Amino acid sequence: MIRTWLSNKIDLLSRKLALREHCSLEEYQYLFDQNPEFLHSGAIERIKLLEPISIEGTNDLFKARYWIERPSDEAKYNEKDIVLKICKYYAPSGKNRVHRLNMLLSAFQDEIRINNLIRATNIEGVVQSFGGGFAGRHPYFKMEFIRGCSLDQMFKKELSDEEVFQRLAQMAYLANTISQLHYYQIIHKDLKPKNLLLCQNPEHINNHKILICDFGYAQAKLRESVTEYGGKLTPCYSAPEQAVMGENLSQSVDYFSFGIILHEYLTGEQLFPNAMKIFVEDGYRITERYLEHLKTGKRNVFENANFPEVRKWIDDLTIFDSFERMQKCDNLFNIAHKLRERINSLGYRDVNTDFLWNQLSEYHSKS
Repeated sequence: MIRTWLSNKIDLLSRKLALREHCSLEEYQYLFDQNPEFLHSGAIERIKLLEPISIEGTNDLFKARYWIERPSDEAKYNEKDIVLKICKYYAPSGKNRVHRLNMLLSAFQDEIRINNLIRATNIEGVVQSFGGGFAGRHPYFKMEFIRGCSLDQMFKKELSDEEVFQRLAQMAYLANTISQLHYYQIIHKDLKPKNLLLCQNPEHINNHKILICDFGYAQAKLRESVTEYGGKLTPCYSAPEQAVMGENLSQSVDYFSFGIILHEYLTGEQLFPNAMKIFVEDGYRITERYLEHLKTGKRNVFENANFPEVRKWIDDLTIFDSFERMQKCDNLFNIAHKLRERINSLGYRDVNTDFLWNQLSEYHSKS
């Protein structure tokens, strides 16, 4: 009994000492140096943190250098730049703090499992993961480093015809990726421009394509700080049912987010222009006034004679009621290939439309 009591007290003390809202790069590096990952062959995975990418919310992101060392020599193998996502060992003080901390860590493990599943499916349009591990008490996982930028950095109001073609081709590719995720019962639930990366690396197979990242909310039911506002949805991009239900959400939430992003990427204008203003005025909360704006405040400004169907898709994808939304709007796979067909008929093609065409040809050959 004394032994059990003592071990429990020591464990609680060590947890309390380990709780840190912020760790420096040097502190994380110490943990990685002290806790290397050993491979089955006896080789060791090494990670050198280079610079922070994002230090906010429940996770820290770093650019890092990764390589493998073998005991037999001092050479470095498989050396490459990666992105390292580290779960902070921290929960705000208050009631049930240890329980809440455990839920955060469990949610991060869910994210690792989701990324492993995605990797096994060979879905191309996502940022690839390379597995996870522990640095001290901190779980982490490794992702490929994508040279490029998040989609919000590409928004602008005036587009040439060539730019419209290019962006619609990219969005067709993105719609197809989301459709593939849904086929494997993976709902992202937090699609937004910051979670979409436009690859700008001529040496990468996915150059000029939009890739999805951050599946932290795909399976996390009780994570307390998923977004930068500490809630379970992202204002301006999340479907209204996410504010009401929280759980048992369908793929319709990704449709809603995709419709908003499609409009903003093509026009540089928010589809619900007063959403963030209302959200801030109402104390950073989703209120009835905010939801009413999602129901009645839509302002679809996309106009293009070459693509009249796109305006209708934007409206249908962002219908307030989720059941009506799924009844009226085309599915994302069809949207992707209808867009590809229309773009090609107007004499434009690129890596995005070529991928969709090859995918469709392969599908028909197997039918």
